[in-house]
Amino acid sequence: MLCRKFFITLIAAIMFVTSTCAAAKIEVIDAEKNIVPEIGLLQNVTYAQYFTWPESRLQMDIFSPDIKGKVPAVIFVPGGWWVTGPKVAGTQICYQLAQAGFVAASIEYRTIVAANYIEIIGDVKAAVRYLRANADKFNIDKNKIAVMGMSAGGYLSVMVGVTGGVEKFDFGDNLDQSSSVQAVVDIFGPTDLTKIGDDYPKDVQKLYNSPGGAASLLVNGVTVYKGNKGGSILDTPATARDSNPLTYIGKNTPPFLIMHGNADKTISPSQSKLLHDALIKNGVDSTCYIVNGADHYAAYFYQPKAFGIIVDFLNRVLK
Repeated sequence: MLCRKFFITLIAAIMFVTSTCAAAKIEVIDAEKNIVPEIGLLQNVTYAQYFTWPESRLQMDIFSPDIKGKVPAVIFVPGGWWVTGPKVAGTQICYQLAQAGFVAASIEYRTIVAANYIEIIGDVKAAVRYLRANADKFNIDKNKIAVMGMSAGGYLSVMVGVTGGVEKFDFGDNLDQSSSVQAVVDIFGPTDLTKIGDDYPKDVQKLYNSPGGAASLLVNGVTVYKGNKGGSILDTPATARDSNPLTYIGKNTPPFLIMHGNADKTISPSQSKLLHDALIKNGVDSTCYIVNGADHYAAYFYQPKAFGIIVDFLNRVLK
C-alpha cells in the first residue's frame, strides 16, 4: 500500500516539475527588419456632397502606410451589380495594398436606384479629384493615382480609366483637379454591357439584357426615378455605345491590368479578352491574366500569387 502511494506521489511530482519547466521556458528570436509598415485608418471620410437623395454625401475609408514621403494612391471600387457597393467590401484588399506601400481608399458610390451610368462614373471620378485636392493631407503623390475595381466596380474603374478629359463625366466638387488616373486594375469586370452573358446559355443572355437586368437599369435608368424611360439595353444602341469603354480608348489611356477567372459564372470571361484586345489594338499597355479555376469570387484575388501580380503591376507603372 505504501509503495503504491509513493509511486502515485512520485508521478505527480514529475508532472508538476515538467509542467513548471515548460511554463518557465523562454524563447529568444532575432528581430526582423521592419518591411511591413504600420497601417493607419481613417473611416467615413466624405469626398463628395453634390446631390440630395438618398444621402447628400459619399464617403471613403482611407488606409495609409507609415512611410516617409509621398506615395502613390489606389482607389478601390467595390462591386454589387451597381445595386449595392459597400466600401467595407474593400477592407481586406486595401489593407494589403497599404502594406505594399500604397495609400488605399475604398469608396462608396450611388447605385442604380438613384443614378445612371454617367452619374455613378462621375462619383468615382469625384473620389479621384478629392484625393488629388487633399494629396498633402493624406501623404499622396497626386501624379500617381490608380483605380481598381471588382465586378461592377471593375466596369466603373475601366470607364474612369478611359474617359480622362471627357467633360460629361466630371461634375461636383474639386473641379480644379484632374480625374485622370495613371493605372487601372480591372478584376472580372464587364466591358460591353450588351455582352455580359455571352459565354452562357441563351436564356441567361436574355435575362441579362432584359429591361430589368442590371446593365439595362444602369444605362436606361429605373422608370420610377427622374422620368427614365427604362427598357432593354439592346433597344438603346446610342446609350449602349456611350456606356461602352471601348468607345473611349485612345492614345492617352493609361496602363491596364486585367484579371478574370475562367470559371466565372456571373460575368463572361470573354469580357476581359474583349477589353484587352481593344487596348492592345490601340497601342495601350495592357496585361491580362486568366486565373484557372477561379469563379466570380474576390478571395481568389487576395491570395499571394494573384495579389503579387497586382502589386508588381502597380509598382511598375506608379513607382
